[in-house]
Formats: sequence, C-alpha cells, structure tokens
Amino acid sequence: MQLSKYFKPETLMFAAFLATLPVYAPSQLLFGTGFIGVENFMAAFANTMLVSAVVFGAAAALWSLRRGDAALRSRVPVTAASVAYIVGYGLMVPACAVEGVASPAVGAVSGLLLSFATVVLAIAWGAYLAQFGLRQALLWLAVMVGLASLVQLLLSSVTFAVGAIVFCVLVPLSCLLPCWLAWRGELEAVDGGESHHAGPARGRLRALASVVAMPFVGLMVFAFIMGARKFVLFDVVHMEVLGCALGAIVVLPICLIKSSRPLMPLIYRLLVPLFCLVLIVLNAFPGGTAPLWLAGWMSYAFFGAVAILALASLCAAAHASEFSPGLIYGLTVAGFALCSILGVVASQLPVFQVENGGPALLVVSTLYFAYLLASALFAPFRPAKDEALLGEPSEATAGEVAVDVAARCEVLAAECGLTPREGEILAYLGRGHGIAFVAEALVISESTVRTHVKSIYKKLGVGSREELLEKVDA
Repeated sequence: MQLSKYFKPETLMFAAFLATLPVYAPSQLLFGTGFIGVENFMAAFANTMLVSAVVFGAAAALWSLRRGDAALRSRVPVTAASVAYIVGYGLMVPACAVEGVASPAVGAVSGLLLSFATVVLAIAWGAYLAQFGLRQALLWLAVMVGLASLVQLLLSSVTFAVGAIVFCVLVPLSCLLPCWLAWRGELEAVDGGESHHAGPARGRLRALASVVAMPFVGLMVFAFIMGARKFVLFDVVHMEVLGCALGAIVVLPICLIKSSRPLMPLIYRLLVPLFCLVLIVLNAFPGGTAPLWLAGWMSYAFFGAVAILALASLCAAAHASEFSPGLIYGLTVAGFALCSILGVVASQLPVFQVENGGPALLVVSTLYFAYLLASALFAPFRPAKDEALLGEPSEATAGEVAVDVAARCEVLAAECGLTPREGEILAYLGRGHGIAFVAEALVISESTVRTHVKSIYKKLGVGSREELLEKVDA
C-alpha cells in the first residue's frame, strides 16, 4: 500500500482541530493563564463542556444508529458547528481582556457551544479521514498528533498575547475544510454503512465492539489518566502533551512494518503487550531509581501512542464503511468526555492526591496492562467460527502466488458482478484465508464478512470453499 495515497496538504488542517480540541485539557492551557476571575469561568466552562459533550455525543451516536448520519454531515449542521466553534472560543477573548466578563454564565455558554461543535466537527473530520486505511491513518495521524503537540507546547511557552494570536488562526482552520466539503456535498457522499445494518441497535453495537474494543478502551484509559493527573515539567511542559509527541515518534515505524498478517492483531496482540511488559518490569524497581524514572517517562509515551493507535483504528473502521462516522465518533467523543469527567472527579479523592496520584494511577495502568496481556494470551485459543462456512485452507491454495490469485479473483469478480467490497473479500478467500483473518485485515466484524461471503457464494453459484477455489483456479 502506498502510504501517501490520497493524502493532500489540506489534511494537515486536522492538526489545528486536534490542537484546539476542547475536550482535551491541554487545549485550554493558554486561556487558563489569561483570564481575570479564571476559577469561576473555567469551572463553569469545563463542567458544562464535558457534560454536554457526553450528551451530544451519545445523541449523535443514537441518531446514527436509528436514522444514519448523512444528515449530521450535511452543510447546515457542519456550518452551524463551525460558527459555534468560532463563537465559543471567541467568547473567551473579551473574558480574558475585560474585567467582569469572565462570569460563570459566559463560561457555560462557551462550553455548550464548543461541545456541540466538537461532536459535529469530529464526525465531519471522521468522514473525511475515512479515505485512509489503517497504515495510512497510522502515518498521517502520528504526523498530525505530533504537529498538534508541538503547537500546544508552543502555546504553553509563549506570552498570552502571542498565544492568543496563534489560537485565533488555528480555530478557523479547524473548521475550514469540513465546511468546504460539506457545501460541496462530499461529506454526505461518504458511505455511512447504513446498508450493512438491518438488525437491532444492540447487535450493531456488539459488532462495533468486536472490531474496535481494544483501541477504544485504550483511548478511554488515556482520557481518564490525563484527567486525573496533571504533571508539569519545569512549570512549562505539560507531560500529556509531551507524551503525545513521544507517542507519535513511537507509532511512526509501526506503519512501515511488513507482515503477511493483519496489522491490528500484530499491534494489539504483540507490540502493545510487549510495551506493557517493559513498563511492568521498570515499575517494579524502588522509588528514586533510574528505571522507575524511565518508566514514568515511558508511560506518557505509551499512552500517547495508545491514543494515536486508537484514533487510527477508528479511522480504519470508518474506512471499511461498515459503521457510520456518526456512530464511531459520537461514541468516541461521549466516552472521552465521560472518562475525563471521571478522571477529574477521581483526582479530588484522597487516594489520588497522594504523590500526585502516582500510586492510584499505577493501579489503573496495571489493570489496563492486565487486560491487554490477557487479551493477547487468550486470543490464539479462541475457537474458529468460520470452518463450517469456509473450511480449512488447502496447501495448494496457501502456496499460490498472491498477485496471480488476486488477478484471477479480480477477473472473476468483474464477470459475476461482485461489489468492490465483495471483490476484496474474494481475493482473501482465493488465497485460503478464513473469516476471522478477513475481518481483522479489513477492520470489519465477522458477521459482516459472513454476510458478504454468502452473497459471494450466491453470485458465483458455488456452495462450498472447494467449489469457490476450483472456480478461482479455472
């Protein structure tokens, strides 16, 4: 796969959206130092913004489940969200400059506007980024998260006036591309996946969980830990920002890994668990030692990398067109805001106030590490569910040259009128792969693969894997 395929320079505007994202606390560092009467304003702003983000995100996901999300990506809501994003941050400017303006009421209005805008713009950006497969998403999200982190580090180290000017440039840039695409009708044209889901909402949520559960959990743990602990290095560098920058460096080589196996299982069953084991070993050393100090730094890089991997996995799920961007990113924003709230609440508990929450957060991290390790250990022992439909791949098929098989499957798909996705799945079946492999490679659920396989069998006029392979060979 060409990693640069479909990439355009304007995609880098997404870094501006990440740098100004209100549900991510570091985006508020600039304004946190500039307000007159900051405590009342910021408390009202943060509480309203996070709670309403949970409500708006959940509502968008529910709407997408029942009616599809094409309406959420049309020009009216995207334009309204862009205006709300600019006005919401615009209210902070006079609040910083004029005494008495930074009231709780103004903070609540700003938070409400920004939470609504964040949900709609996240869905719009998600629909745009759905053009990228997993490897491409890993590369470009690592680049954009790295750029956003550098911008946030810049904002925390310059004067308020300079930072405000930079922020006033970034906020419109966050909305420009989604607005342009919405008015051209390109966001509505993105396949929202509604045609794949005729079953009940609970079944669709289970299917989504089977695809993105591990990355989603990682992103939620990241949100909780970043909300519960605020560590500032040299009173300037916020470690969560630096962690994302380091995480981007960690992720970049992953997209270049050459493997015949699907990339998602390789990441979450091998690479991430290995990183967990290293952190567990380093955290076992006594306090004040170099290994424990290194573990502290590596933990921020680890969770930064986990967040980037999660975003890339969500992009890949949207790219597969099985689930709509409204469902994926509505749940993501709602879950991230909810876990941030839980993190902030936890930080007020006595157990989290000991040593800046280190021991308590270590317990949370260890539980997450245990979840990752258990998933990696037990994944190979899961019973295969596709033998009844596809059977075991033959040795002859396993030895075929992949390019030759793909070419013959492409011809067969064109002759039998297969859809692009069915043709893609046929290429995997022709090489002897089963349902689980196909689902992991394409970042879709196994139930959807089975539906496509049945359709492929019907269109090809075959009733078994052997007959399918014979037709491919012929």
